[in-house]
Amino acid sequence: MNKFLLWSKKLKLNWVNLALLVFLLTAFCLLMTNLGRDALFDWDEGIYAQLGNELIRSGNWFTNSWNYSTWFEKPPGISWISALGQLVAGHSAYGARLALPAISTLTLYMIFLLGKKLKNNRVGLIAAGLVLSFNLFLGRTRALNADMPLILGIVTTLYLILTNQSAWKVALIVALSVWFKGLAGLLPLLISLPLFFTKGKKYLLSTIYYLLIFILPWHLYSYLKYGQEFLNPYFFEQVLSRVTSPIEFHLESRWFYFQYLFENLGLGMIIVLTLALLTLAFSFLKKNHWKQEHILVWWLAVPLVIFTLAKTRLFWYILPVYPAIALIVANFLDSFAITSQAKKILTILSIGVLAQGLRSAYFSVEPHKLTAQVPNRIQVVSELAADHSSTLAVLVPPSERIAEAILPSSQRISSSFRYGGMPSVVYYYNSPVIFFYNVDDFIRYWEDHEDALAMVVSEDQALLPEHDIIVTTTDYLGITKGAQ
Repeated sequence: MNKFLLWSKKLKLNWVNLALLVFLLTAFCLLMTNLGRDALFDWDEGIYAQLGNELIRSGNWFTNSWNYSTWFEKPPGISWISALGQLVAGHSAYGARLALPAISTLTLYMIFLLGKKLKNNRVGLIAAGLVLSFNLFLGRTRALNADMPLILGIVTTLYLILTNQSAWKVALIVALSVWFKGLAGLLPLLISLPLFFTKGKKYLLSTIYYLLIFILPWHLYSYLKYGQEFLNPYFFEQVLSRVTSPIEFHLESRWFYFQYLFENLGLGMIIVLTLALLTLAFSFLKKNHWKQEHILVWWLAVPLVIFTLAKTRLFWYILPVYPAIALIVANFLDSFAITSQAKKILTILSIGVLAQGLRSAYFSVEPHKLTAQVPNRIQVVSELAADHSSTLAVLVPPSERIAEAILPSSQRISSSFRYGGMPSVVYYYNSPVIFFYNVDDFIRYWEDHEDALAMVVSEDQALLPEHDIIVTTTDYLGITKGAQ
């Protein structure tokens, strides 16, 4: 026992560090559990996994490729972590997702550090536990996505500024956010703006100077080499079009995100959050003095305003506000810890919140569920890939063809129907895929290619010329022109 106490003292393992260590290790192990059990989800996972797969094949670390054509919706950051995971664990859903549990766990740690810096250890612990219990956050902790690196970038940027780190370090973290999310990766800079004003003009200018050094080379290289092929999807479509038009049937209400937060967080959390915001506002008006925890209100407001004003609305866009909500609530709860007795009660509460976060993660991961049903289309293309490497023709389902036919041109971008409604098919087939939205075009392709290989939905079988079925499931068929 004495040796353990001595060892704990050397490592500074007080109750806070020990609780945090147990929480982070347990969270990481839970998030890694059965990581490759479920097939890649459409859309983003199927796209990002293939970006990494094609990076490995091409060796091009600076230009994304999807379905063996250039892809400029985002910089190569997501391709890098997808490729690195697959280099370690192979061509699989597990490999593609491998980096996300580590990024998510690091995000939880940075949330703790930020809460500690803003107030104290209790605020950091409560905030980290709350974030892990939020369903939207949990849903992104194991899926291959670019949102979690952005959250990590926001939290780390704020922490670096609050701890008086060099401008180049702040710029590097913002640049890494851009490397994953494109121009949306500048969100950490906007959220941190009030803190820059407390540092002085020189600090802000230095940060911008270093940021340009970090991000301009790739952008200039891509523009000079690819011109409009780069600029159209990267800036005009992924930024301007999404801000000014409701792309691809996203016609949600102006108050979509407020309604989503109410439904996702629940009435109780919304009431506590409202009281916390009123308390912060009252403290500012009463003393007319900026305190560092007031940055949390700005953090909450910036993404809400930006994404509410933007015309294209997707529920996961609002993810950046979740750490802010957790920190605001944690700070509010800690304001009641005035007496020593109240501090003890809140300390016990902080441990309970950590436990609740781990409980939420446990139920989200479902460790007891060892297998998952493979979608029919993935089953078909996986069996076809085992025996074929020629181009696969896919006649997209009628619902996707109808969507393509009725979508107004004002709501389209160049990638709207690039993915056939099922981008993961390309990853699992592991060879080029052509998606057909026009039945006549598909039939002409079929007739012109002697070695044609295709996947169609069962209800479209009657539309096709003579063919042989080599793979069949309830909904999809794998077919060729002749017996194999």
